[in-house]
Amino acid sequence: MRTTTRHWRRTALAATATLIATLPVLPAAAPASADAASGKASVWLTDPSTKTYLAKQPPVTWKSGPASSATAGSTITVDTTRKYQRMSGFGASFTDSSAWLVGTKLSAKQRETLMRDLFSRSDGIGLSFLRQPMGATDFTVNGNYSYDDMPAGESDPTLADFTIDHDRSYTIPLLKQARKINPQLTLMATPWSPPGWMKTSDTMNGGRLKPAAYQQLADYFLKFLKAYAAAGVPVRYVTPQNEPLHNTSAYPSMSLTADEAKTFINDYLAPTLRKQHLSTGILGYDHNWDVTSYPESLYTDAASAKNVTGTAWHCYAGDVSAQTVVHNDYPGKPAFQSECSGGSWEGDEQGGFAGAMDNIINGPRNWAQSIVRWNIALDGSGGPTNNGCQGCRPVVTVSQNADGTWSYKPTADYWGLAQASKFVQPGARRVASNSFGKGDLEDVAFTNLDGSTALITYNSSTTDRTFTVRWGNRHFAYTLAAGAAATFSWTGTQHGSTDPSAIGSVDVPFRNADGSQALITYDSGLLAQQPQARVGGQWLGYTLPTGASLMPPTGEAALPRDGWQVTASASSSDDPPSKAVDGDASTRWSLGHGMQPGDWFQLDLGSARTFDQLVLNTTASSGDFVRQYDVYTSDDGTNWGKPIATGPGSTVTRILLPKTTARYIRVVNKSNSGSWWSIHDLSVFAPDGKTTSPPAARVGLQRKNATLPNGTQLRVTYNSGSGAAYFDVPWGGTTYSYRLPAGAAAIVTKRPA
Repeated sequence: MRTTTRHWRRTALAATATLIATLPVLPAAAPASADAASGKASVWLTDPSTKTYLAKQPPVTWKSGPASSATAGSTITVDTTRKYQRMSGFGASFTDSSAWLVGTKLSAKQRETLMRDLFSRSDGIGLSFLRQPMGATDFTVNGNYSYDDMPAGESDPTLADFTIDHDRSYTIPLLKQARKINPQLTLMATPWSPPGWMKTSDTMNGGRLKPAAYQQLADYFLKFLKAYAAAGVPVRYVTPQNEPLHNTSAYPSMSLTADEAKTFINDYLAPTLRKQHLSTGILGYDHNWDVTSYPESLYTDAASAKNVTGTAWHCYAGDVSAQTVVHNDYPGKPAFQSECSGGSWEGDEQGGFAGAMDNIINGPRNWAQSIVRWNIALDGSGGPTNNGCQGCRPVVTVSQNADGTWSYKPTADYWGLAQASKFVQPGARRVASNSFGKGDLEDVAFTNLDGSTALITYNSSTTDRTFTVRWGNRHFAYTLAAGAAATFSWTGTQHGSTDPSAIGSVDVPFRNADGSQALITYDSGLLAQQPQARVGGQWLGYTLPTGASLMPPTGEAALPRDGWQVTASASSSDDPPSKAVDGDASTRWSLGHGMQPGDWFQLDLGSARTFDQLVLNTTASSGDFVRQYDVYTSDDGTNWGKPIATGPGSTVTRILLPKTTARYIRVVNKSNSGSWWSIHDLSVFAPDGKTTSPPAARVGLQRKNATLPNGTQLRVTYNSGSGAAYFDVPWGGTTYSYRLPAGAAAIVTKRPA
């Protein structure tokens, strides 16, 4: 039996007495409780290995003075004076399958109990964010549907047949019930596909938006938002398209490039909403971490910056640190996590809980304002599905019993969300804390509007860990089992200063013209997320937001390709290496398999040449760029030495180098990805000796210096103006000109090689 801290709710499920005894409910005590009044912090524990789920433990007592030497090496320091993003909430999605199961299979008493378990702050876990599909997804009960379906070959350009009646039977009643239980609930809405007649495929599965349908789709959004508001379910945010870079014929989807999204948002969706005086926020990108250029491209001009509120991230490719990279590039644009499903691929319950805690801790640590899992409910087989994910795990499982009745059971996702959502209220600010990273102690901390602080910890190592929590001049010690999570909650004001090196990161604040703050945060882990070149005995690095550029003091000329020979570690039979240098950007070299560390592409220039820049262009297959690279050079093709450049790839990977003379160039991939690495065009550039004269615009530029605890030096420049600005960047013995878009920040780093 699961460990809980109060009596089973006797009205929980009327179906069977046995089920009542196996469904724990949550204690009604306020998260910080009265423990703080006596100088203590409350403790709430989940440990799947012992079947302990959000169980209140004996409180811990704050102590003053130095901590015990036994735990000095494992100290989590919390600094509530350093504040970051405000949280919107934690939650999941009432997909059609989820809403159908909860709304039609559970009895009224079961449904009321489950909804309180999910959304109540007093006797539930207090979920406060829902991302709602606009129409069918890969989890629907009876196949595809939109709000304006037409027979094949027919269309409805005036949307005369638009209706949300499909959602009125079981989805909207649940959303209204959730809002009643938790009035602080935030809703986001996303289409997996517009109606098929708006698309080139004439179906909801795959295809692109027809040029003539842009305004029709904007009107479709408008009608949806108005209809939902009239039904008592106002929507705070929308995204133009779920996973716009994933186009499949298996279930509802649509390709929407960044340029298409920009056109749709700037010329159609945003103006349409404004005309109707709707303040709904538009999150321009709703997909994975591995393509940061897509959301950033929506921030690079004045119209996009005005119309796009922020970015919605998914967790299925790339690394969560991409959220911080994009935040630092464009610090005025908030981040949300809108989908991250756990599933059978994570193994048993312990593995599932680990995945949930990773998401819940590291999402906010990287600026996410929301953490949204996927399906709130699925049946015992992980369905009903609509040709989509096999093995996805819901927040609760709604299953049919042997006697034909139905019941629900919380999953690892429920308990993972509970460790945060019950203690972190909407409007809470994330505050500074250090974390030891995956495979060790991980944590994130928040301060609520009521003054309470919540520290969420998870032991992702394989052994029990004893550690110290330090807050100002106070501390306590705690031991956490491997695979267990504990949330500590307390009230009060921090006393005493915090050594910045204890946190490990630096904060660099700037001011906007309207008085608001733009805050850059940086730690040594971000070095791998920026291009770096070895210049003498130092690594010189720089960030380059989409829309920014670094220009050398002289012009650049592409080296002629006569005599070039290219090879690769592997190649698709249809895409040999030669197609990367054939001068035709529509052809490509491709790896032929998902990217793995050690994959390489090599160029023989035919003789030793001098160069200072490589450009790998994959625009024609924008998601297939190298994820993380090292660049080596060689005189003989055998001895390569140390890398001369490293960094992350992008759709157009522009690699700046110190002036180098060599015959051979090898680019080595360092990261895993399901995408095939492709190069449509590879160019090598050398200075042409002609002096360039970049504009001298510097309006709005602010600059600050900082130093990391490990000695890495930072020079941060922020453009708070309304147009692009330029400034000089010393690069070894050369000075480059940096073009920085409005609202963007640039970070130049220097560290020993």
